[in-house]
Amino acid sequence: MNMGPVQWRANALLGGAVMAAVLSACGSAAPAASTPSAQPMQTPTPTLAPPPAPAPTPEPTPTPTPAPWMPAGAPQYCVAPEKGQPQEVLGTPRGPYFVRHPAEDNPNAPTIVFLGGGSGSRRSAQRVWTNYLAGGRGVDDFRAVLPYSDGVEYYDASESQRTFKIVDEVLACYGGDAGQVHLAGFSNGGHVAFDLMLQRPGLFATLLGAPGEFPQDTTPEQWAKALCGRAVFNGVGAVDEDWKPGVQATHEGLVRMGVDSVYVEFGGQGHSLNEAFDETVFFDFWRVHGPGKATSATGTKGGC
Repeated sequence: MNMGPVQWRANALLGGAVMAAVLSACGSAAPAASTPSAQPMQTPTPTLAPPPAPAPTPEPTPTPTPAPWMPAGAPQYCVAPEKGQPQEVLGTPRGPYFVRHPAEDNPNAPTIVFLGGGSGSRRSAQRVWTNYLAGGRGVDDFRAVLPYSDGVEYYDASESQRTFKIVDEVLACYGGDAGQVHLAGFSNGGHVAFDLMLQRPGLFATLLGAPGEFPQDTTPEQWAKALCGRAVFNGVGAVDEDWKPGVQATHEGLVRMGVDSVYVEFGGQGHSLNEAFDETVFFDFWRVHGPGKATSATGTKGGC
């Protein structure tokens, strides 16, 4: 059957309506496009910066504490003491010199000032320690001071006077009994030590030459005036034929004047002592002949 345009349009509309009714009744309507549900916006948790580190509390300025063997009030230029081997002291008003401290802190430690031979060089001071002091029993009980000269002839008239100033500096920096400062010397250093003793006998407790002699233009009377009440050690190598006569004469002159003098020949030794020498004989002398212990040649104290 042929339908005209009007009839076809009416049928189409009717068919569409019937289909819509059927779909509605069956619940099969096409779902509408879903719209994503909006998620709630999250507020970001703020990241906290670490708190600033507290400023360090400044350390209190420590009160300077005197080092071992350094008395309170020691001058600021003093070199802090070290144990063991001789310590070289440089840059102080009276340096240079070596100092070797007692093994134990002792504010009343006795002091030995020992002048080396030759020109009084640094090497001669080191040799004095090695061959004249280091191996002696009793060395650890004393403070040993070894002056030397750097580039100057130590034993000229002016430079040798520095010995007195070194003694003052050592006592100020490290303490010690000023009444127990012993003066010693070897060869040229012995000459200087004996001369310095005549100049300032009150500064030293004893005098030791290994060997040493007084200046030739001095007399036994002058020796006795300076050394009355003090002991003298006159030592010389048994085979040192050049020095033995003068050392013997010095000893005999002191004894005649009533001064406490001992004469010792070092067996098997020449002018310079070698490392086989037992230095204990020196420390025995210094220990026995402290202040007020000297006796005359007759065995009584004083006597001159």
